[in-house]
Amino acid sequence: MSKQIDKYKSSLQYDKDYYIEKRFIKAGEYFAPHWHDYFELEFILDGCGEHIYNNTKYTLSRGSIYLMSFYDFHELTAKTDMNVLKLQFNENVLPNGLNDFLFLSRNRFCCAVDENETMHIIKLFDILKREENGAGLFSEMLIKNLIAEIIITVIRNSAQDENTVVPTLLQNAVAYIHNNFREQITLNGLARYCNVTPNYLGAQFSKKMGISFSDYLNTVRLRYACNLLDGTNLSCKEIAFACGYNSVEHFVYTFKKKLNCTPIGYRKKSI
Repeated sequence: MSKQIDKYKSSLQYDKDYYIEKRFIKAGEYFAPHWHDYFELEFILDGCGEHIYNNTKYTLSRGSIYLMSFYDFHELTAKTDMNVLKLQFNENVLPNGLNDFLFLSRNRFCCAVDENETMHIIKLFDILKREENGAGLFSEMLIKNLIAEIIITVIRNSAQDENTVVPTLLQNAVAYIHNNFREQITLNGLARYCNVTPNYLGAQFSKKMGISFSDYLNTVRLRYACNLLDGTNLSCKEIAFACGYNSVEHFVYTFKKKLNCTPIGYRKKSI
């Protein structure tokens, strides 16, 4: 079973470090809760819609922009016809400091920019697309700089609090979760690994990450479960244990609570 699990890896389209497209979404079209194993940014050019991002609802219109990291879930409904600029990229595109900020920030990057900023972002996308299709001198460097500028624009316009830096303690805790989520991780065990008390670690996790330890662990596990549901023929029971759950019932309950459908229902929608 482990070979079948480890063999499946989803990736960006065309196996590139980034992907850009202008997308038309028809009124009434619905995208069920899902996640990506890369960063995804969407920028609304026109039209209206509703976006549910980690269980928080946002109204979309021209100038709305949002950026999702590896552990974010979202769903979208188009209320009218919509034109959307989409940018997908992996960690190879951005400098390390910006990658770390996106991956470890407690903030969710959703905002609406004014018309001047909207026109500026459209211009950046136009240059990005032109450089992608060409082979100019230093095109790769320019592409990375353009993507970084777009991302920094979103970060600066998103609601931020004064404590955006995640301390080393939680960086270590998050790294441990991502490396060991298929095992029976507990807050007590993680606290022992980090050499702090469970109460302190739990409080710091909620305060600095904006999500509880258990919710974060479940999000990482469910993201992997969606990966397996999409890309393998493993049974629900096999997937539950592969993701670190000690019972199928707990896995199905947690999955349904987070994604509003059962694992089997999710697999059917993905076919």
